[in-house]
Amino acid sequence: MINVMEITRSGTHTALTLNRPDKANALAAPLVAALQVAIDAAKADGTTVFTITGNGSNFCGGFDLSALERETDETLIPRLLDLERMLQSIYYAPFATIALIHGGAYGAGFDLATACDYRLAAPGTRFRMPGWRMGLALGTRRTAQRVGAERAFVFLRDALVINTELALAQQFITEVADPVTWPRRVEEIAATNAKLPAKAYEQLKRLLQTDTAEADMRDLHASLLATPLKPRMQKYVASRE
Repeated sequence: MINVMEITRSGTHTALTLNRPDKANALAAPLVAALQVAIDAAKADGTTVFTITGNGSNFCGGFDLSALERETDETLIPRLLDLERMLQSIYYAPFATIALIHGGAYGAGFDLATACDYRLAAPGTRFRMPGWRMGLALGTRRTAQRVGAERAFVFLRDALVINTELALAQQFITEVADPVTWPRRVEEIAATNAKLPAKAYEQLKRLLQTDTAEADMRDLHASLLATPLKPRMQKYVASRE
């Protein structure tokens, strides 16, 4: 069986590569679990820079719905709660997190990118978060903290597809960078952050971030239980066909 994620470590840099290219690196349960394990390990092993990218044509196609017909609310709800826990672990991580994005970052894949401190996107990348088409309160406050409430409201309400240029202008991403330059940019980011005293990056993040973790989990859980979940997802999937 193919490994759903590849991990490499160089010095204090931990690099993750989502490895489900045939599924657009969609976030199936094993991939979410592997991401959580890697984040937890990085918190304990001295990691200072943590990068995430994807194999194949896309960064991440979102929450994996490929087996939806075999799922039930009893399987879907725990998967989404586990996903939110993993995304929070990245967002509140004590080290620099960097998303290296190409192709598409859709749904929970968009949220995975948005959870990272630095968001470098290749030219031509596209972004969309359609979760509210299913009534899912996933990543809403994190999006608003990145781009502001009004921009987040329009983007999430209308499930807009935006390109790299608009994403940069509206601060969904931090820079546009050709993938050829990614290793150099990661080194530059690491070098800049290395000028800070020990633990200073972690403290700076903690002071500047608004901690909404409990509220986010509570609101996601409420949105999942509001009405039967699977029919909402089936309706959304049918609308894409």
